[in-house]
Amino acid sequence: MMKAMMTFLVSVALTLTTTLAQADNHAAPSKPVGMVYGLDVSDPPAFAAAMGKYWSSPTGTKIPGIAILRQVVAAGESPISHTVAVVHPTYEAMDGALAMNAVSEDWAAFLGEVSGIAEVVSSSIFESTGLGSTENQHGAGPGLATLYIFISVSDPAKYAKSWQKMMDGTDIGETDIMLFSIPAGGVGDTTHVAAVTGKSVGAVMSQMNANRADKAFQKFIKEAGDIREIEQNIVTVDLAVFGNMGG
Repeated sequence: MMKAMMTFLVSVALTLTTTLAQADNHAAPSKPVGMVYGLDVSDPPAFAAAMGKYWSSPTGTKIPGIAILRQVVAAGESPISHTVAVVHPTYEAMDGALAMNAVSEDWAAFLGEVSGIAEVVSSSIFESTGLGSTENQHGAGPGLATLYIFISVSDPAKYAKSWQKMMDGTDIGETDIMLFSIPAGGVGDTTHVAAVTGKSVGAVMSQMNANRADKAFQKFIKEAGDIREIEQNIVTVDLAVFGNMGG
C-alpha cells in the first residue's frame, strides 16, 4: 500500500504555470490539476535528499513541472508533519509521467530510499477552479507560508459565484488566494480548499484577520453560511521546490 500510494508522490508530470488572466483588479490563477499528500516523515533531511536525488536523475530531469515539499506548522490533531504537492497541466500529462516512472530505475531507487521514513496519512486530487487572485505571483518557494482551509460545500455553483464576488471586492494585500475543488480524497467531506499564500506565517494570518473585518468578506459569510462547513485548517511553510519551473 505504501509503495502504491507513493507512486503518485513525485512521478506525475508537473507544470506550475505562471500565465495569469485578468479579473477586475485581481490576476486570476491558472487552472492546473494535481495531487497532494499529507505525510508523517520520521527523517525529514533524508526524505528531502531522496526527492532531490530523484529530480536530478535522468528520469527526473525529463519530467516538466514541480513537486513542492512543505513543513506543516499547524494541523490540529492530525499527525502529518509534511506535505508534498505535485502539479501538472492535464490528467494526460499525469498518465505519461506514471508510464515513464513505471520502467525507471531512478524511481525504483527513490522508493527504496523513502521506504520506512515516510507514511502517507492523507491523499487528495485537486483541480484549480481558476477563481481567486495570484496578482502577487508568490508561486512556491522556500519560506513561503500557506493557510489551507478545507471546506464542505453543498452548492458549488452558488458558492463559487459568492466566493469570486467576495474576492473582487476584497483587498488581499500581499497574499495570493486560490480556490481548488477536490474531486477525490480530502479531509472528511471536503469538496473545496481555499489556499492563502504569503511571505510568512505572520503575513498570512495578519491578512486573514484583515479579511474577516472586510465588508465584502462579511457579506460572503452570510451568503454562503448555509451551504458551506469548515472541515479543517492547516498552515504550511515551503521547504523546497523540485523540478523544472519553466514547465
